Amino acid sequence: MNSTDKRFGGDAVKGFTLLEMITVVAIIFTIVAFAIISINGALPGQQANAGLNAAAQVFHQGRDSAIAERRSYQLLTTAPNQVGLERLEIGGGYTVLPVVTLPAPAVFGIDPSLTSLTAPDPNFPTCSNGLCFGGTLTQTWLSDGTFVNSAGQPLNAAIYVYVPGADGTQRAFTVLGTTGRIRSYKWTGGTNGKWVLQ
Repeated sequence: MNSTDKRFGGDAVKGFTLLEMITVVAIIFTIVAFAIISINGALPGQQANAGLNAAAQVFHQGRDSAIAERRSYQLLTTAPNQVGLERLEIGGGYTVLPVVTLPAPAVFGIDPSLTSLTAPDPNFPTCSNGLCFGGTLTQTWLSDGTFVNSAGQPLNAAIYVYVPGADGTQRAFTVLGTTGRIRSYKWTGGTNGKWVLQ
C-alpha cells in the first residue's frame, strides 16, 4: 500500500472532532461578542465627534471663504442640529449656502446631567442651547477672518455638542474673535471631568 492509499485507510488521516469544532465556534462567538460590546461603548463618542466635526467644518468654511473671496460671511443657526452660512454680496443682498445638519443623534447643547460644566476657557461663554455667542444676534466673518458681533466687535464664541442619553459625549469648540481660530475640546466625563484639547 503506497502513501496515497493510506488516506482511505482506518486511522492514517484524521479530521476534526465535533468537540474541537464546537470549541473553535465558541471562541469565535466570544471574540465577536467582545467586539460588539467594545463598538457599542465607543459609538456614542464617535457620534459626538462626528457632530462636532460637522459643525466645526461650517465655521472653518465661513472663515476661509471670507478670506479667500474678500467677502463677509454670516452664520445661520437652527438649533438643535443645523448650522449654515450666507455670503453677503457686494451692493446688498446675500447668497444662502446649503445648511449642514449634524449627524444624528448629535445635537447642539450641554448635557443636562453636567450641572458643573464650565467653558473650556474663561474667555468663552456657556449657554443652555449650546450655541453660545454672548447674547449677540448676528455672527459674521469679515474678509480678514475675524469673527464679529452685530456691532463689528470681535466675538469669542463656544459651540457645544453632545449625544442625548449617552454619558461622556460632551464636546465643544471655541472661536477666537480676533483671528477666527477654532480649537476643539472633549469633556473627560462625569460631573468632575475636565476639558482636554482634541
